[in-house]
Amino acid sequence: MATSITGTIRLSYGNHVHNETFDSTSTAYTSTNKTQQYSAGGARAVYSATTGATVDTGTIDSDEGLILIKNVNTVGPLLVSMDAGTNWDIKIPAGLANLISVGPDHHVHVKTGVADADIGVASVSTTGAIVFDSGISFAGTYVINAKTSPDHTSGPFYIVKTTTNAATTGTVYELDGSTKKDLATGTVYTSGTTATIKNIADYRFTLTEA
Repeated sequence: MATSITGTIRLSYGNHVHNETFDSTSTAYTSTNKTQQYSAGGARAVYSATTGATVDTGTIDSDEGLILIKNVNTVGPLLVSMDAGTNWDIKIPAGLANLISVGPDHHVHVKTGVADADIGVASVSTTGAIVFDSGISFAGTYVINAKTSPDHTSGPFYIVKTTTNAATTGTVYELDGSTKKDLATGTVYTSGTTATIKNIADYRFTLTEA
């Protein structure tokens, strides 16, 4: 049995509005077109200097389809490659989504483009605010963990977000990314702590097979 495919895409850009709708029917099942399934899920992309991570397509075979992928970050882009990590032509800003036609030749790969870094902590607060010894080059969402004394030699792990490039300040959250972390009560982070930051981008997707 064939599968019905319908969609509506609306783009508003300032005063410009662009609407497109489509309605199609996939090829019916045959000995070479056996499944016509979909895969949906989400994960966390991390920095990669090379090919990034493959989006898990489950049991979908090599037929063509569509992938709807959203960058769930509140800060920082998600990079998407349609040719197994050779080129990274798609950059999805935080909070936005992209509908992309995929072919049968390559897996979809995702990553972030900001390398891990060590950075010193200058001061912390009870409300999640943190000041660093130097600027973080790119605005984004990071996992942060202490790596040297005076507080800890490994961890604890939190989320830190910066909103401008080269910012020396950020906001620290629990790993849920929304609950602000009190860093000043008890031995959490203090002036003199060195931490490692790792750029991340959470995403969710639906991939159709036809």
